[in-house]
Amino acid sequence: MSMVQTFLNNKQGFIKAHKVYFAVFLVAILADGLSTIYFMTQDPYSDELHPGIELAAKILGPVVGPLLGAAGKTTAALLVAIYLRRWAKYIFITASILSFWAAWYNIWGYELYTPLFLKYIPW
Repeated sequence: MSMVQTFLNNKQGFIKAHKVYFAVFLVAILADGLSTIYFMTQDPYSDELHPGIELAAKILGPVVGPLLGAAGKTTAALLVAIYLRRWAKYIFITASILSFWAAWYNIWGYELYTPLFLKYIPW
């Protein structure tokens, strides 16, 4: 079976079957996007870790860039989750946890600690 056929088969009834996980994921992505807008407008010299969001913000500004990035992340996650339908709830749960953590970190967490992986990113 081709990738396209697999995707089309998995698409049938997908949102209905995964509406709770998808709704939580959308709230998490929105929280991450809005918190990114907040920190970018409060401190224009701060850096966004996600290279796609950073580029979009540099081109489109600190409001439209993160919103476009959130839409892109939502689209990508939805496409992957549909294609890998058996794993969709795990994809949405993992992405939701990461997005809620990112939203928290953007607003409060950066004052408390620096995650270890940030020490290895060349600024």
